Parts: sequence; C-alpha cells; structure tokens
Amino acid sequence: MSNQQTCKIVSLNVRGIRDSAKRGSIFSYLKDYEATFYFLQETYSDRSDESAWRKEWDGEICFSHGSRRGRGVCILIDPGVKVDKSGSHFNDASGRIVLITLILNDLKVSFCNIYAPNNHADQLEFIRQLNSLLIDKSDLTALFYRWRLELCPIKKRQKRSTSVETDHL
Repeated sequence: MSNQQTCKIVSLNVRGIRDSAKRGSIFSYLKDYEATFYFLQETYSDRSDESAWRKEWDGEICFSHGSRRGRGVCILIDPGVKVDKSGSHFNDASGRIVLITLILNDLKVSFCNIYAPNNHADQLEFIRQLNSLLIDKSDLTALFYRWRLELCPIKKRQKRSTSVETDHL
C-alpha cells in the first residue's frame, strides 16, 4: 500500500467576493469539495480584507490583490491539511499572479494561480513576466489559470464575437 496522499485542487472564478454573504456561500460551497487547495480568480480583494477572510475561511490564504472592482487571485489552503508554509510566496502588483512554494507530504512543490489579462496587447508582457517568474521562483509547479479568449466571427453575416472561457491545469 502506498503512503502517498491525494492532493485535490479546485479552481473557481468567483467574480467578486467582497460581499460577506456571497463570500460565506462560496467558502461553504468550496469546503464541500474537500480539496487540499482552492484557486480563486476575480476576488476583488485588497489588503484590508485579509484578516477577516482568513478568519472566515479558518485557514491560510495567499493573496494577490487587484482592486475592489476587478482582478485579484488567491490560494486557499484547507484548514485540516498539514503543510510546511516556510517556503516562498510571490504576488504581483496587479492582482493577476500568486505563487506559493511549500512542503506537502515531504515534497517541495510550487502552486501558481493566475488571471490573465483579456486585452491582447497586455497578454504578451504578462506571459513574459509569468515565464520569468516560473523559471526564477518555482519548483515543481501546478499552474492554474483562467484565460478568456475573444474569437472573431468567421462568417460575415455574424455580427458579434463569441467568448469562450477556459480553465486549465
């Protein structure tokens, strides 16, 4: 029998959880998954939220803040999971990247949660920053991201573009 433990990860675009009732519902919903890590995008958080959110979650949360109206990502760690949090933690200034490195089941591992920009002009610089970050600051990495693609219409008679949202590991 193996002594390896399963690491379950859930990723969710919450589209803002500043409202305490919505945040409580989301936290309750997430705990039903019984995952190890929860990757949230579009939290709309700022530094003043950290203490209250940690208390409501009853566990560790690693943040990268956006604004009260956009962006923001975080990684929530299940309160019952034993992890060595002596590793590193990086968050960018725009609220799009949070990277943590920790010891889980005697294995040093890095987790990165990103929320990429929708603007095509901003995406190239974002990819460069992310690539540099992953090379310089991470170990074994699980990368979670939400990328919104804007597809142009193929037929001339179509008058609107189609949006496709993808979640990837």
